[in-house]
Amino acid sequence: GIIGVTRKGQVLSVCVEEENIIPYITNVLQNPDLALRMAVRNNLAGAEELFARKFNALFAQGNYSEAAKVAANAPKGILRTPDTIRRF
Repeated sequence: GIIGVTRKGQVLSVCVEEENIIPYITNVLQNPDLALRMAVRNNLAGAEELFARKFNALFAQGNYSEAAKVAANAPKGILRTPDTIRRF
């Protein structure tokens, strides 16, 4: 969160619910690429479906190296599963 003090001396505290950031970027801003980048950079949950969709699309195209990068960079290890490894 962020804590600040106004010129009048009031203390303000703002906190963001992390689990809502990625759905907001995806649904309200309509920017799934930004949602993926934010999830990777900040290890945020909420982009599991986006990562799975991107991984499956790359894998289906035969772009295995990029699919592996998506799996490796997915937050909280959501694609680092025995099922994913078996697909390779």
